[in-house]
Amino acid sequence: MIVRGKAERIPRVKEEYMVDFIESEKFESLESPRVLNSHFYPSFLPEKLLKENKIIFVARNPKAVAVSYYRHTFGITETHYNGNFPSFFEMFMKGDVPTGDYFKYTKQWWSVIKDKPNALIVTYEDASEDFQKVVLTIAEFLDKKISDQLALEIADMCSFDKMKKEKKVVKEGLLQITFKENCSFYRSGKVSTWKEWLTVDQSERLDARIQSELIDQEIILNI
Repeated sequence: MIVRGKAERIPRVKEEYMVDFIESEKFESLESPRVLNSHFYPSFLPEKLLKENKIIFVARNPKAVAVSYYRHTFGITETHYNGNFPSFFEMFMKGDVPTGDYFKYTKQWWSVIKDKPNALIVTYEDASEDFQKVVLTIAEFLDKKISDQLALEIADMCSFDKMKKEKKVVKEGLLQITFKENCSFYRSGKVSTWKEWLTVDQSERLDARIQSELIDQEIILNI
């Protein structure tokens, strides 16, 4: 929306632009400018891409990530996962989940993008607090001048409630994903839902990891 200067959705889904899923030969067929997304570690991406392209790294509180990841994994029929949250939490803490260790992932990306003019770090918490401000920040980073009104309209179109109601999740034939009854891709969208799931002990264990693996290593994120 920022690139096109319009608060209008494109008739495509995220997975069509996801490096993790599309075949390499399809990249050339994507219209320019290409806005791609990925869950990959930077070590799996071309060095040229990391140096010559604009990168927006989106981070989120690991407490919220643990809960969201559990609900996502549990909710998808094809994962065949029916475990409870306490057992999933232990796997998350060990990094024994499909995307690996949260802290290793964050630190690896931080080492690649910190202080780089072609990189911007945005947090889910920032967007939840003032989405319009984040939209304007992203626009400036992309060298796109947009009005406050357009930023507000984009923030509204990308709000959780509208995305949940209007945005298709998976294009038929691209990925075979179905959700269990009462489960969906879009859930609460709130930053504090983890408080309803984590015990005091679980929260404190993650606090300790945040301190030792992020803050003590001067990785400061508004999470």
